[in-house]
Amino acid sequence: GAALRERVTSHRQVMILNDEAHHVWDPDSAWNEAIDFIHNNIWRRFGEDCGIVAQVDFSATPKDNKGQFFQHIICDFPLGEAVDAGIVKTPIIGRASNLKEQPGDDAAVVYQPHLLLGYERWKASRDEWAKSGKKALMFVMTEDTKAADEITRELNGSELFKELNGRTINLHTNLKGKLKKVGKGAGAHSVFIESDREISDQDLRDLRKLSRELDRDPQHYCIVSVLMLREGWDVRNVTTIVPLRPYSSKANILPEQTLGRGLRRMIPMGDVDEILTVVEHKAFASLYQQELSQEGLEIEIVDIEKVPRTTVTIYPDPTKPNFNNLDIELPQLAQEYHVVAEIKDLTIEDVRNRFSKLGLKPLRLGEKATSEIDYEGRTLLTDEIVQQMKIYIPLLQNGFGAVSYYREQLERMCSIRGTHPVLAPLIQTFFEEILFEQKRDLTDSQLVNRLGDADVQEYLRAMFVPLIRERTIRRQKRLPSANPVRLSSWKPFQATHSETRPTVSSPATLFNLVPCNRELEVAFSKFVSSAPDVAAFAKNAGPQALRIDCLAAGSRLAFYTPDFFVGNRDGNCFLVETKGREDRDVPAKARAAIAWCKAASSKKTKWSYVYVPQGTFERLGSNRFEDLVSLCQPALSELVSEDVAPQLGFLFTKAEEAADLRLEEFIPSEDFSKLPPRYQKNVNQAVMLFRFTENKENLSFAPAFTPLMGSLEDASNTVLLDRLGPSLPSSRPAQQDFFNPDLSGLESKKAKYYQSEIKKLERTLVFRSPISPMGHLKFAVEVGLKGDAKGAIFDALGKAFGAPEFDRLLNVLSPVYIFRNKFIAHQEKEEIVDKEV
Repeated sequence: GAALRERVTSHRQVMILNDEAHHVWDPDSAWNEAIDFIHNNIWRRFGEDCGIVAQVDFSATPKDNKGQFFQHIICDFPLGEAVDAGIVKTPIIGRASNLKEQPGDDAAVVYQPHLLLGYERWKASRDEWAKSGKKALMFVMTEDTKAADEITRELNGSELFKELNGRTINLHTNLKGKLKKVGKGAGAHSVFIESDREISDQDLRDLRKLSRELDRDPQHYCIVSVLMLREGWDVRNVTTIVPLRPYSSKANILPEQTLGRGLRRMIPMGDVDEILTVVEHKAFASLYQQELSQEGLEIEIVDIEKVPRTTVTIYPDPTKPNFNNLDIELPQLAQEYHVVAEIKDLTIEDVRNRFSKLGLKPLRLGEKATSEIDYEGRTLLTDEIVQQMKIYIPLLQNGFGAVSYYREQLERMCSIRGTHPVLAPLIQTFFEEILFEQKRDLTDSQLVNRLGDADVQEYLRAMFVPLIRERTIRRQKRLPSANPVRLSSWKPFQATHSETRPTVSSPATLFNLVPCNRELEVAFSKFVSSAPDVAAFAKNAGPQALRIDCLAAGSRLAFYTPDFFVGNRDGNCFLVETKGREDRDVPAKARAAIAWCKAASSKKTKWSYVYVPQGTFERLGSNRFEDLVSLCQPALSELVSEDVAPQLGFLFTKAEEAADLRLEEFIPSEDFSKLPPRYQKNVNQAVMLFRFTENKENLSFAPAFTPLMGSLEDASNTVLLDRLGPSLPSSRPAQQDFFNPDLSGLESKKAKYYQSEIKKLERTLVFRSPISPMGHLKFAVEVGLKGDAKGAIFDALGKAFGAPEFDRLLNVLSPVYIFRNKFIAHQEKEEIVDKEV
């Protein structure tokens, strides 16, 4: 300790960076006494201006032990902003109604329903991530060490948790046992063996080390802990958290600390939303919402079976027929634009000419309007505000300080450095001779007082930023930069899958799935899948996607990612952009894509750019891709001639025309208004997909029905829970008896069918993990009306669905269920191409 103190205090100036600062909020803590010691000793040793020059505290939970935020917070980055920015996973609370603790003194029995829900959710996330080579982890947080031991034994040994048997690790301070090496070579791993023997310090350290390396550990998939892992645990692969301890304001742990065990992303920021599911007690949900809303995170609480499967793996699928014929070769070209680090040939005459060209009038000197400058820092690529600050002009003794300040801000905005010899004289001359009605030098107090006003700042930015960018962004010829890349060489990547961003299958792409982020992309994927003149297509997505650099509005360097690659049967290729709405940079993107296609074309393969407005695609009556290309050409020609946001003049490209879905043809507006918002959205999606399809030859209507499936399954599940929930026993043994009736009186085929369907009902009602609720509901109503079997479950079905009026429900449900199975769920077997059907 003495040697360490001597080493630290031998420096004249010290800055302290303090992580997990919520531990040392108390000014009387030993840590703060140590800080005082360091500062005072350096000061006595070296004199004035020496000692601790700064202390910066960091914490994910900047609160004292009363839950009050620290008063010395100068920069707050709430969890909600981190989620919105895609820096961390999106947390969802998986709620299960009627989730009850079971009677007993063994935590594994008491919390068995919670553990089973977490186990099922973990298995789903494990399957989602498997093909990308990532392992999913489950984290169980218990109230005490006794519960942790009991739950670990259950997860490691019970048949109910077969996939976690021998793969669960326990970690808390009162462990007894030892760490043992199992296996040899690359397959060697450590296993903790419980016993009555006290754990050694070395084994405990090794166990902690093992817990930190779980992402790479091939043996363990679940960790059970009490409080040891509430912070400082940097494992990234946690997808499911099962908290089995109550939270209260007096508790020594906060909800955000529990979430912190799983918020770190598995893969870098990108287009993929990663989900963290917290299997939570209904009573805990309100506290989560209350606490996390302070962090700017309005957390979503959904039934556990409705947690969206948000990540799927996209990969070239060599098992597809004609896999090699579905490949597309992608040229590798150099960028057209690049930023240089210096400004050349910028003169005061350029500044004068721009001032005149913009039609600006000189400002009045007048009186001082304000004593501070509001600064906004914007990124070069997106022009987004990324920094804001104020600078008080009294801190600048004269105008020369203002020149240096503004020169530095211009460098920040344009991402360049070392411009003082060029910019400083120009800014000075601009202030002294151009900006104001009267010419004054930088020592004039009237001029200095005006330099802090907002209009001065805006004039300066409008004048200089475009001039700087014009001279720092260079244009060059697009030339091959590397050998062409085949899409079959792309590595697997993750994509989002949800109701609004579905992934669809297609026999015309070499990838297993096509990730789509709106209805138009779904419809286009189905169109090119069946177009007779299309040989192959693929979605341009993921980290390996083609991104074309372009010069957007305001001379900003931007990057554009077209939607699709399409190859026709003549051997030519197309970049395709599907547009449902316009943005201000669409013309610039289109021009860049056309230039890329021109540079990428060769004697062997010609590349072309196709711009597909939503209204144009909807009105296409042909099933041939070449007809779509021809129909879209006028819109593209008009688009590339525009210098600003497109104002498309053709009737069939107007966005308002495309938005007219004519819902009344399918559902009266009065009925539509009664639907929940989620169902309304799904109906809109379905009708939009129908409109895209109705005029095209031999194109399947199946995608139009897909958005409705979620609503129908949700409604079926709700009816089952509402009608059968009250009859469900509360204890697990009674539930097992309830779902195991005596079927010996039935013929073997019917008994086997009933047994299978009743097990599915158990999955829906008890474990809240339904496979096909519409089918379960159809079975429940049919059996309830028949009343041809005896037992608790059949009595409940008769009570719930035995009344004659349920004949009407069955008459509605049965044809929908048959239609679903025939055309939608198994659409590859029988396509629905007739509009009337």
